[in-house]
Amino acid sequence: MKDLLDKMKRLNENKNGKVVTFDFDNTIVKSFENNIEGEAIEYQFGGVNPAIIQRIKKFKDGGATVLVVTSRNTYEEVPQTSINTMLKQLNVQVDGVFYTNGELKAKKLYELGSSLHYDDDPREHEAIKEYANLHKNFNITVKDADELLSDIEEVAKGLIMTTDGKFIIVQRSDSHEWDAAGGHLLQGEKPGYAFYREVKEETGLKVSKVQLLDTKDTMWKKKNKLVYYFISTVPYTCQEAKAAIELQWELSDYFCGSLEEVEDMLTTPEGGTENLKNNLNSLKGADDLLMERDYQKTSQRIKSYKQDKAGLLDQGPNDKPYAPGIKNLKLPRGKSAPPGVAPQGGPMEEGHEDKKPSKIKIRFVRDIDEKKKRKNKYHWGVPGWNYGGGYGEGGSDGDGE
Repeated sequence: MKDLLDKMKRLNENKNGKVVTFDFDNTIVKSFENNIEGEAIEYQFGGVNPAIIQRIKKFKDGGATVLVVTSRNTYEEVPQTSINTMLKQLNVQVDGVFYTNGELKAKKLYELGSSLHYDDDPREHEAIKEYANLHKNFNITVKDADELLSDIEEVAKGLIMTTDGKFIIVQRSDSHEWDAAGGHLLQGEKPGYAFYREVKEETGLKVSKVQLLDTKDTMWKKKNKLVYYFISTVPYTCQEAKAAIELQWELSDYFCGSLEEVEDMLTTPEGGTENLKNNLNSLKGADDLLMERDYQKTSQRIKSYKQDKAGLLDQGPNDKPYAPGIKNLKLPRGKSAPPGVAPQGGPMEEGHEDKKPSKIKIRFVRDIDEKKKRKNKYHWGVPGWNYGGGYGEGGSDGDGE
């Protein structure tokens, strides 16, 4: 504690009057929980926010004090995948990294004297606003990190499977056609993360076991768009999903039914988008989805579908780098090294996602006093997990929107 206070004191002495703070997870580096079994969590890398990285460098060049403030827990630090390690690999220098250990960031931002904060979490925005109302000298502006990004001409669409073997599709508000959920990728995003993000934004559902089925070049309004087609699951039955779904304005309705019933929706007066048809066709072509057993045992029809396994492992021909100047991102190989890192610290895949992410297991202890009691193993994906470390210094075709 004394060491932390000393560092904060030195930081306060070096402040130049302008402190800018940034969240880390899903603000600088993105990821999502793609598989949860008991207490084992597998995270999948989702890309980076190139605009945020550029802004950090801009503020540093302008002489501002730049800090990362994260809700990660300090005692869950793993050096090879810590925030400091990732910032170094991204060639991003900040004046300090502070951890709130699961607490909301408002109080810490107030203590640090932040005047501008970037964060992806709406709950943090609301908490900071409320804290500022209680502390009139807390003059801070809060911005959504993704608002700095633009859509690219690539789209992620997918079917959502319930625990009772039904499928969820959505109805567009503009054309009223039935469609697969999803939308455009943002700059720097990986297709799987974009699908996860869009589904959450449009329906309120957090999908997992996201698997790529196929990619296809499409044309919409004379523009070529590469579309990634996925299948995913939610931890609800079709009936239970009713209470969980909260449709965004872009969607007017949803439908949950068997594969045959979903196909029947294409013959209704509303009809279906080309993307929905392509997504269904990609599912029909699958012989072995290489997914969890529940995909196969819940639908006999899926078992008869045919498609090469290799195509399902491929994450699509996305040759765009994460961000300008970020190429051949490398991490040292360790027990918690992210997927895509070669055995000798090779580059993290930034172009083709044609290899299935490896599952790296580490020991994780929530409470030091329980160290001898618990032996849970967590699967670590890549940066963006809500795990943290200690203090660090410097260092209509239905494409949707």
